[in-house]
Amino acid sequence: MEAYFNSLPPAVRVFIDRSGADISTPGELMLIGEHFRNSFGYTERDKK
Repeated sequence: MEAYFNSLPPAVRVFIDRSGADISTPGELMLIGEHFRNSFGYTERDKK
C-alpha cells in the first residue's frame, strides 16, 4: 500500500492525508487514489 500511495501525485497524497479517510485495504486506496488522480486531471504520464 505504501508503494502505491507514494506513486500518487503529491497533491493527491496530501488530499488523502487531510481527508482523514479510514483506508484499510489496498483496493480502497487504489479506488480513492485513482478517483482523485482523475478529478485533479492527472494522466498516466503524470504518475511519476
